[in-house]
Amino acid sequence: MNDIKELWEIFNERFSDTGLRKGVFAAPGRVNLIGEHTDYNDGFVLPMAIDKSIVMIAQLRDDKEVRAYSVDYDSEAVFSLMDLEFDQENIWVNYLQGVIDEIQKLDYYLPGMNLIFTGNIPKASGLSSSAALEVVTAYTISSLNELNIAPVEMALLCQRAENDFVGVNCGIMDQYISRLGKEGNALLIDCRSNEYELVPLAIEDFRVVICNSKVERGLVDSEYNKRREECGKATKFFAEKLDRRIKALRDVSTDELVEFSGELAAVTLSRARHVISENNRVLTAVSALKNNDLETFGSLMTESHISLRDDYQVSCQELDLLVDLALKQDGILGARMTGAGFGGCTVNLVARNRVDQFITEVKAGYQEATNIEPEMYVSLPADGAREL
Repeated sequence: MNDIKELWEIFNERFSDTGLRKGVFAAPGRVNLIGEHTDYNDGFVLPMAIDKSIVMIAQLRDDKEVRAYSVDYDSEAVFSLMDLEFDQENIWVNYLQGVIDEIQKLDYYLPGMNLIFTGNIPKASGLSSSAALEVVTAYTISSLNELNIAPVEMALLCQRAENDFVGVNCGIMDQYISRLGKEGNALLIDCRSNEYELVPLAIEDFRVVICNSKVERGLVDSEYNKRREECGKATKFFAEKLDRRIKALRDVSTDELVEFSGELAAVTLSRARHVISENNRVLTAVSALKNNDLETFGSLMTESHISLRDDYQVSCQELDLLVDLALKQDGILGARMTGAGFGGCTVNLVARNRVDQFITEVKAGYQEATNIEPEMYVSLPADGAREL
């Protein structure tokens, strides 16, 4: 990422000073520590913000025009706040327009602005560069115009922007953690109520190491829809069997799953078993973190991977290889795939004094087996959106 001084230079070269309010803002990407494919089952997730961000410099204008420049794409777009239309050519512009659209729907009057942005969140890695772009845009607009948008409201409007304007049916996790993350904490999110709780992640002697398999997540859309359907089938089955309101798999206990397991088709049973056990793992993981029990937390991460691999079947050979290589290293507490699956990243909890060796060994083993050089990112839990 260009440093802030360099960014200001680029900004000043491109735009003349309007004399109005200006500033520099950032919002982070995220990694989900545990709680995968639970979100659309009304369950629990536990992400943390990473110390990779999108940084935006902006200044208000005295008209209704937005002039936006992406440093990383070396691409400029100009549009009017009175006429927001989906841009087929520059897809990145739609994240800005979607956020502006949602803010204007809240009856805020917005002037135009000049803005540039850049980021060091690896694209297409499943670390949520799109949510970071939405959140930094909302935070920038809110700050410069002195709007009173509460953090949760901001996260929700960014989610709506992605759902309705960009057309991606994402859950709430990415925007929540990018806006609400706090240094030294993970964030427990209840995907039914949207309630959240900061959970202390006291890992001074450990680091979160993210391994990017560099495998494009090819199957993810069709398989994702199939998994949602299979979870729907299981929910319907339990709603008919149990004499209480079952709205999602979150409402089914492990005992109930065992009791009726003989009546469920094998695939439906496997999918339900993953979701129900994963929700339990998230809540147990939160208790472990509150007790500073990192060994238990790590073993739950690894159990989560096994469940995603065997019961939910959303892993792939390369992700399994990364996890297997990780678990052979000294100083590893836990490893799992993270994100939707079929490619993307694994997340690992590694002793701080073993991180360099871990990266060297896992990289070498993975490259030898696949001919792909993985990317590695080391992070502590970082702050959410902020002014720099």
